[in-house]
Amino acid sequence: MSLKLRPYWKDRTRHEVDMQIDHPITELPLRKRVAAPAGFDERQARRWGEKELEKWLKSLSLPTPREEDRKDAQPAKPVPRAELTFEGFYRERFEPNYVRFQRPATQTGYDSLWRNHLSALGPTPLRALDTQAIDKFKRDLADKGLEPTTINLILGKLKKMLRWALARKDNDGNPLIAGLPLIERVKTNPTPRPHYSEEQINALRASFAKLSVEDTVVFILGFECGLRTGEIAALRWEDINFGKRLINVCRTVFRGQEGPAKGTIGEVGVTDALLSALSRLERRGPRVLYRCSQHTGWEYAGHSEHSVAVCLNRIQREVGFDKTGLHILRHSGITYLADQGEDIYTVQAFARHARLQTTQAYLHQSKQRLASKAARAFDGNRPATPGN
Repeated sequence: MSLKLRPYWKDRTRHEVDMQIDHPITELPLRKRVAAPAGFDERQARRWGEKELEKWLKSLSLPTPREEDRKDAQPAKPVPRAELTFEGFYRERFEPNYVRFQRPATQTGYDSLWRNHLSALGPTPLRALDTQAIDKFKRDLADKGLEPTTINLILGKLKKMLRWALARKDNDGNPLIAGLPLIERVKTNPTPRPHYSEEQINALRASFAKLSVEDTVVFILGFECGLRTGEIAALRWEDINFGKRLINVCRTVFRGQEGPAKGTIGEVGVTDALLSALSRLERRGPRVLYRCSQHTGWEYAGHSEHSVAVCLNRIQREVGFDKTGLHILRHSGITYLADQGEDIYTVQAFARHARLQTTQAYLHQSKQRLASKAARAFDGNRPATPGN
C-alpha cells in the first residue's frame, strides 16, 4: 500500500494523489489517482489523500456476516476482474481499431517495433505505465545499444498509443488510463543527410543521353519534384495536370500495396525538363512508369520500390558514383532550395512535410554549411601572420 503526491497534470497548482493497494479479497494490485481540492498545500493534500485511501479500502471490504446467518448462507465469492495489460491493450484495442486503418508502411512499423521492443512492456498493467516505468524502459533500450534516434522513435510510438488510450474507456465506462505520463525523449545531435552537390547533379544529368527516358523521368521526379521512391512507382497519368503543370502527389507503393502518400498530400510543379521527358515517354497503362525484365517475365509491369531505385543506380554507375537509394535525390532537391535561400514555407511545400520542424532541420544544416564555407573563404583571404 502506497500513497504518493505529484503536481496535477491539468492544473499545476493542485496536487494529484496516487494510491496503490492490494485488493483485500482477491489480492490483485489496484491503483487510483484523484486530484486533491484546489487550495490545499502538500501537507493538507496528503492528509486528504489518506482519508480517501481509507474510504477506498472500506468500499472494497466485504461486510462480516452475522453469526446466526453463517450456517444458512455462504458469502458470494467475488469474481476478480482481470487487469488490462499493455499487451492486452495493444492486441485487443489499439491494433484492431487504430493500426489496421493506417498506411501499409505504418502498420509494418508498429508491428516491427512491437515485436522487437514494445512487447517488453506487455505484462505491465496499462494503468501502471507511469513515468517511472517508462524511464526504466528507456534505460533498457539504451542498454541494448540502440541509437538515440531509434529510442526516440520507439518512445514516440509509445506516446501515441497512450494518448489514444487516454480518450478511450473500458467496458464499465471507466477511462483506460487516468492521465498521460511524462515521456522525455533522448537528446540527439542532428545528423547530416546525404545529398549531392550542384556539380554532382550536373554530372548525373550529363549521362541522360546514354540512358533511357524512363531513367531520366525517375531522376527528375526525385530531384526536381521531391517525390519519394514509392510515390514515383505509384504515379499515374491522371495525377498530372498538364494544363496547370502540376502533379498531385496522393499515392505511394509499399511492398506491392498501394496506399495514400506519406506526409501532406499536395501538389508539386512540372518543370520544363520533366515536361520534355514525359512527352518522349510511351504510355503503356495508367501508371507513368513501367518495367520489363526477367523479373516480370519480359512483360511490362508496374514498378516496385527496388526497381525504381535500380533506375538511379544505372545513372550512378554511368558517372562512377557509389550506389545509393533513391531518397538521396529528394534530400538533394530540398537541400538545393534551402541553400538558395528559399523561405521555410516554400521548402516545406516542396517537401510536403507534415511538420514544420522536419523542414527546419534542413534549413539549420544549410546555415551551418554556408557558415563553414564563409569561414574557409575568410581563412583563405587572411594575410599571413608575420613571425617573431
